[in-house]
Amino acid sequence: MTTKPFTLRWGIIGTGGISTRFSKDLLVDPSTRGVYDVAHKIAAVGSRSVASAQKFLDTIAASDIAPFNWGPAHGVLDGAKAHGSYEEVYNDPNVDAVYVGTPHVYHHANAKAALLAGKNVLCEKPFTLDVAELDELIAIAKEKNLFLMEAVWTRFHPIAFAVQDVLKSGKLGKPVRMSADFSMNFEPDTRPDSNRMIDPKLAGGSLLDQGPYPALWAMLAFHHHPDNKDADPKVVASYQRIYERSGVDAASHWIVEWKGLGQAHCVTDMAASGYNDASVVITCRQGDLVLNFPPWKPTKLSIVPHGIYEPGTIQERSVQEFTVHPGDGMHYEADEVARCISKGLKESPRVPLAESRITQGWLDAVRRAGGSVLKDTVGTAGK
Repeated sequence: MTTKPFTLRWGIIGTGGISTRFSKDLLVDPSTRGVYDVAHKIAAVGSRSVASAQKFLDTIAASDIAPFNWGPAHGVLDGAKAHGSYEEVYNDPNVDAVYVGTPHVYHHANAKAALLAGKNVLCEKPFTLDVAELDELIAIAKEKNLFLMEAVWTRFHPIAFAVQDVLKSGKLGKPVRMSADFSMNFEPDTRPDSNRMIDPKLAGGSLLDQGPYPALWAMLAFHHHPDNKDADPKVVASYQRIYERSGVDAASHWIVEWKGLGQAHCVTDMAASGYNDASVVITCRQGDLVLNFPPWKPTKLSIVPHGIYEPGTIQERSVQEFTVHPGDGMHYEADEVARCISKGLKESPRVPLAESRITQGWLDAVRRAGGSVLKDTVGTAGK
């Protein structure tokens, strides 16, 4: 007897690039990634006008290219409503969970409104502008008995689980330090003042936009390691290079220490390219674990011997190659949300709220210690 999958009905907030990618991944046949217990429907889309929301729905429905053509042919978009406001999505009785894909300065207000309306929430990274905003969202979710998760999609990719399996196996020995670098030349001088990476009003700069990716690899390498005893790792040093045109950070560096285990050096840069072969390097006692660029979707996990002056037990280089199943890879986090809600869970064991709070605290610390125009910016908690 075949069990019918649990189907989660999504409301999409925002119609920009990230919402497009997420929504298109909901159109991919779950069986192509070995998923049979959960499924997805897009029940509603909210934008500034009904026309804009309908255009979004028409665009994703019109795709005749695999793997995104499966969904429209199998009812994923059936009955989807185009709403001319976010509030109509929050109040739509056919919506179970809201995906917040708006610019990150609006994450708190959008997620808060959705929770207050009784909807479960998946909120894009960075979760909020500051910890105070996040604390308010967590309190509302708990009061309302609702599911809440930060959309750290890379944590659900097969390569992320493989990294942890290697580290937990002990074959590399203890991790002692790591670097995680998301540097990518966005050519900021060619962008308009209103660009999300440039505009202080949108909390532009590299830290908030790119910072969650180095942070996630640091958490997987150290915080989840069996030998970790430090429940609240802190930023012990940081530096920001300022983009003078608008005063946001062009680059941010910070070091986090897990007492008794090791340190992570995290880097973001929107004006320089990163090293393609080694976006993440985890140095362990017996050898190194290396991931290639990009840090949001690496494809190669390399085990690399130490140099001749510090030999370890790893003698030969090995490489494992990974790909996400058909789609962009955002469907993995959607599957997690559906599974958690189907089981009555209010947060994900893979991305618990306590861990999102830790990494949000790092971003706060780096921003407030730096010299950008956002240094003293306070979010909208309590408003």
